[in-house]
Amino acid sequence: MKVRRFNRNLKWVSIEKRVIDKNVLVDGVEVGFFNCRTANECLCSAKSQAAPKRLFDSLIFENELTILVADTGVGKSIFGVQIANQISTTEKVLYFDLELTDKQFQGRYSENYENEFEFNENFYRAVFKRKFEMPNNISYEEYFIKCLKNLIIQTGAKVVIIDNMTRLISGDTDQAKNAKPLMDSLNNLKFDFNLTMLLLEHTKKVDSYRPIQLNDLQGSKMKANFADSVFTIGRSSKGRNIRYVKQLKVRSCENEYDGDNVIEYEVAKDNSFLHFRHIGYSPESDHLMQADEMDRSSLAYQAKTLHRQGLSYRKAGLELGISKSTVERLVKSELDTPAVPVLLQGQMGQISTIQTA
Repeated sequence: MKVRRFNRNLKWVSIEKRVIDKNVLVDGVEVGFFNCRTANECLCSAKSQAAPKRLFDSLIFENELTILVADTGVGKSIFGVQIANQISTTEKVLYFDLELTDKQFQGRYSENYENEFEFNENFYRAVFKRKFEMPNNISYEEYFIKCLKNLIIQTGAKVVIIDNMTRLISGDTDQAKNAKPLMDSLNNLKFDFNLTMLLLEHTKKVDSYRPIQLNDLQGSKMKANFADSVFTIGRSSKGRNIRYVKQLKVRSCENEYDGDNVIEYEVAKDNSFLHFRHIGYSPESDHLMQADEMDRSSLAYQAKTLHRQGLSYRKAGLELGISKSTVERLVKSELDTPAVPVLLQGQMGQISTIQTA
């Protein structure tokens, strides 16, 4: 009996069927950017590789690309620095802080700019220079990746955290045509240097009574498709300083922190260190605003009133603290009952005594 396979020169050839333990053995082949082997050969190859190592609970695994996605002002940077400092007890971490100046960073990790917190020596922080000139014949994106690569080599970092993705390229990261080259370049770095990468990114506006979903990742789903894992930070109706962390995508373990079991934190400052203090676990529903029929009727009435006054869906949404699409749904709904205005989470503001980002 004859079988056919690809040889290394990509031509069809015939070989005698070889059977061992009733399994047909087929040589691995490479075609373009694919390497093809039998499933059993893949398992044998995996035996020589170490099991996935947890670097920060089950949220971040070694040699994976992870995205932390959350709304503006919820505390992404606070949690990112906290993760970096913890991992830096055992690994060299390179944190690209593309948001804060050194003085703003000092303000967060000191007591009135004195008694600064002492970070681990393995924690490296990179910021944009105040003035720099772009070399000729190279794009912003290419130069960014080149500089990132050189810093990885010079510091010997094994963990890279980028805060945040919107500063990585000159174009709009929401578009697939821009997101794919970016994610390709970051994944290449991950494989070339055996890196663990954490990217901080924004969500779209999320209604305070709705669970956060993977589709809330701002812009193209291309970024989520390239990521090994994705988790998010949500605001809580329990208090202005309360946050919860939820896993949206996981590959190396079961989803421990889904909507039925999120991690609950309190934003706190201890010994000059601004951080998320772990306070327990709970269902995501415990942190969401409750929207009963009366609330919906009231909100619909307000949305329709603003729309009749000439406000666009977007401006009405900003006024009510809800998304543009929610305003549109409410305006087109049959609900139209005057009621007491509803105070939504988005109208409560951000932490007044603690800087967040």
